[in-house]
Amino acid sequence: MGRVYHLDCWSGLAGDMFLGACLDLGMPLAVLEETVARLGLARVGVEARKEARGGLAGTYFQVLLDGRPVEESGATDTHPHPHHHDARDHPHEHHPASGHGRSLTDILSLLRAGALAAPVRERAERLFVRLGEAEAAAHGVPLAAIHFHEVGAVDSIVDLVGAAAAVEHLAPERLTASPVNLGGGRVRTAHGELPVPAPATAALLRGVPVYGGGEGELTTPTGAVLLAELVDGFGDAPAMVLEGSGYGLGRRDTRERPNAVRLLAGRAAAAAGATAEVMVVECEVDDLPGEGFGFLMERLLGAGALDVYFTPVQMKKNRPGTLVTLLCRPAELEPLAGLLLAESGSLGCRFHRAARLEAERESGEVETPYGPVAVKRARLDGRPLAAAPEFESVRRLALERGLPWREVHRAAVAALAAAGPVSR
Repeated sequence: MGRVYHLDCWSGLAGDMFLGACLDLGMPLAVLEETVARLGLARVGVEARKEARGGLAGTYFQVLLDGRPVEESGATDTHPHPHHHDARDHPHEHHPASGHGRSLTDILSLLRAGALAAPVRERAERLFVRLGEAEAAAHGVPLAAIHFHEVGAVDSIVDLVGAAAAVEHLAPERLTASPVNLGGGRVRTAHGELPVPAPATAALLRGVPVYGGGEGELTTPTGAVLLAELVDGFGDAPAMVLEGSGYGLGRRDTRERPNAVRLLAGRAAAAAGATAEVMVVECEVDDLPGEGFGFLMERLLGAGALDVYFTPVQMKKNRPGTLVTLLCRPAELEPLAGLLLAESGSLGCRFHRAARLEAERESGEVETPYGPVAVKRARLDGRPLAAAPEFESVRRLALERGLPWREVHRAAVAALAAAGPVSR
């Protein structure tokens, strides 16, 4: 079973807090030390230590320049410390900058010149490009004109590239997050006072469930881009067999709540006796052509629905109609319900939560005389429950070989039977 992670963002999120939570969960600090070394950032180091915020113990992570915390040094690796949306002082104020920092091109060149592993470099590039696009939209300028006076400082480069390395190390099958606390009030920037959330943060979190609570900027643009780029869904913690938790601390000890983010880790709870929560979404349709129903099912399943099915019903005024039912995880409710309304033409839908007992599932492959076929197996209480070839895999092979689908399917079933149950 794959590893799943969940972020509890009751006090927002910043890059250093995310890394602190990863370290508190057990990730070695050497992962981040090696990242700095691979970037070739001279005079730069990292440290992590156990501290407490509001009586809650966790890990506080910070970047060092010449052995001192960057926010105390007043400088980056190449120029005076610019005004910076993601300072270690969290919640914090933004300090007007001297200088313009690094351009997006400068940062991408730095990443490509380093000795980073390809997945880490590519993920870090996506983070910076996405953040640059949000800043460009917020300021109404072309992307090429953006200079990262807010994220070009060496500490934020370490935060984002370090996050990319942390994700590679933790290897999540799925990462989810709670609704995100933005904070409140105003924040000082080089562009003057702005309301929380800052414009780039608001752009990055479009479509994400958020709320305001407390004073100051709790979710920074750097934290927001991590949520936008890395998180698969938002809502309550998913069903999992919990294996650990880590707390990443911000700099200040705030009065309203512990200034921390929590990262839960576990295995997907799909074994016998484990239940998962699903949403059941329904609407009746009486004016959609048959082809439209096929397209509707295709769109919903492609967008992440767990299942879609149609039931004939008798509607008001004795009109025959179709009840469309879809199942989805809670985090996918809003986008899938919106897609259902858009494609069906229905004016509304209803939904409710339901518990679902799920067998443990695993994917694999069997060899047939015609080539490999993907298969899925299910177990209940450790015992084999069912096994079957994947339809699309059989279909693709039949088309490639010019064979009847039934012939390839029979070969795959025979190969499954010959392989027998896979021991765990």
